[in-house]
Amino acid sequence: MRSESGPHFKASDLRPVALADIFATFFRIGLFTLGGGLAMTPVMHHELVIKRGWLRDDKFISEMSMATAVPGAIAVNLAYLLGRRLRGKAGSLAAISGTVLPSFVVILIIAGFLMPFLDHPGAAAFLRGCAIAIVGQLAFAGYLFGRKLLRGWRHWAVCAAGVAVVGVLGMHPLWGLVTASALGYWLCPGQKSQRAEYDADID
Repeated sequence: MRSESGPHFKASDLRPVALADIFATFFRIGLFTLGGGLAMTPVMHHELVIKRGWLRDDKFISEMSMATAVPGAIAVNLAYLLGRRLRGKAGSLAAISGTVLPSFVVILIIAGFLMPFLDHPGAAAFLRGCAIAIVGQLAFAGYLFGRKLLRGWRHWAVCAAGVAVVGVLGMHPLWGLVTASALGYWLCPGQKSQRAEYDADID
């Protein structure tokens, strides 16, 4: 695999990632991540960007932003977009299958065999520990992506506006997303051309 450094790097410069590798990687992510959704993004970032070097930071963050802005499960949306980035439609199918299959199997096992034991004090304590771990994952996700995105007063203003709509005005989180997106469109015009250049890699 070639280096991703250099101003003229394009996604097409990399050798295609095997579909089996995409499926196996996303299966491992889905199997060992608690919480799903945003809690899964630091694990995906580590596996795809840091460990394997399949994607650059800016490309991962761009797809993550798109995944959270459209309806649907964030984990599935992100798997679709990242798989598409790696190997087109076949990559999307492999990534989604790998992400969803572990949860599907685990839910079947719980429904079929473990439901009577969930009220046990030990099981309840385990689930509370999982909830605390998910909070930690979400906090780390906020730190990981915040340090890359909040680099100027415009970015901080967009973030503060979204938080204020939800936390101060008590409105639905959807309106926080809409407010932040609209404000970001007007305050950060440079990002639009970057997204267009970025999407050109797929064509």
